[in-house]
Order: sequence, then structure tokens, then C-alpha cells
Amino acid sequence: MLDQRFRICEEIAWRKMKDGTVTIVSPRAEKIVSINRTAGMIWDLLDGTRTVAEIVSALHEQFKEEGVDRATIERDTCEIIQSLVERHIVEQIVDSVPP
Repeated sequence: MLDQRFRICEEIAWRKMKDGTVTIVSPRAEKIVSINRTAGMIWDLLDGTRTVAEIVSALHEQFKEEGVDRATIERDTCEIIQSLVERHIVEQIVDSVPP
């Protein structure tokens, strides 16, 4: 998963709150989902241009002063992204390779 890129699905409506949490409306799943501040930091980086490894590196830079190890950030980031994919909120970018 670390070399994959993800983005927020087009039909998703969302709003970031002042406290860093994100409220997400998924018409496809007909659900409203709220994610915490840490997941909101991941959400901000899911623009389709960064790999999961690059997202982990960016988060590690922010949290290393607090003593959070890279392995924990990697595990949590992958779990959050996988959960968002399963809910049809985030999708993997698949690069097309010309024949």
C-alpha cells in the first residue's frame, strides 16, 4: 500500500471543522461520517499526488517531536485509508500504462 496513491472520490461532500475533525457526506453509501483530527490530517493529504509513504513521511515530521514512531504512523495511516476506501469515500489512483 505504501507505493499507492489515493484521492477523495468526486461525489463526496465534506467540511473541515475548526478543531481539525472532518465531516464527510457520502451519497453513494448514504452515510455521514466524522473523522478525528489525526485522520483529518491524513484527509488533507489525500489529493492523489502523494503516495501513502509520502503521507507517512509528512505526518512523521509533524509528530516526531511528540515521540510517535514511524511504524505507528504507517500502521495507523494505512488503517485509516483502508477504512475510507471500504466506505467508498476514497479511491486508489491507478496509473494507466500505455501498451
